[in-house]
Amino acid sequence: MKIFLRFFHYAIFLSILGFGSIHAPKATANDSQLPENFAISGSVTITRISDGDSLRSGKLRIRLFGIDAPEKKQQCTDADGTKWDCGMAAQKALTALVASAPQLQCDLIDVDRYGRVVMRCFAGKTDLGAALVQAGLALAYRQYSSIYSADEESAKTAKLGMWAGAFTAPWAWRRSR
Repeated sequence: MKIFLRFFHYAIFLSILGFGSIHAPKATANDSQLPENFAISGSVTITRISDGDSLRSGKLRIRLFGIDAPEKKQQCTDADGTKWDCGMAAQKALTALVASAPQLQCDLIDVDRYGRVVMRCFAGKTDLGAALVQAGLALAYRQYSSIYSADEESAKTAKLGMWAGAFTAPWAWRRSR
């Protein structure tokens, strides 16, 4: 029940911030696990795009669900061995995706250990996480979900983005710093 209350408090917090309506499945005393997610819809004003998988709406920190993009300072190597700023490319791609729709619609999935809300977000009908993984600018974060695994395999086969050369997985790159 503690976990449900944590989500309930975040849902109220998001509502106060102006995220619009919040729809949560009803929990009963017999529920053995947390409801799947909370649908949060309405106009989300993105005030900053921190990197390829992190956004801000005012003070609210949002982490995209199911993906891990290279960090802003991270570099990858292309097929010719030339280094390129894959972290900056991921951030620019996310910026373009966010700008492509008048509003984002997001589903609250979790709250991570850093206090960020973990959300699956859409710009119109485009799933932001799927688009980044399909472009080879983010990896499926299989530690938390396999939802984008097929998208990653497609990008890998087509040698798109990071898959065109060599790279260090973002989670390994962060650990090495």
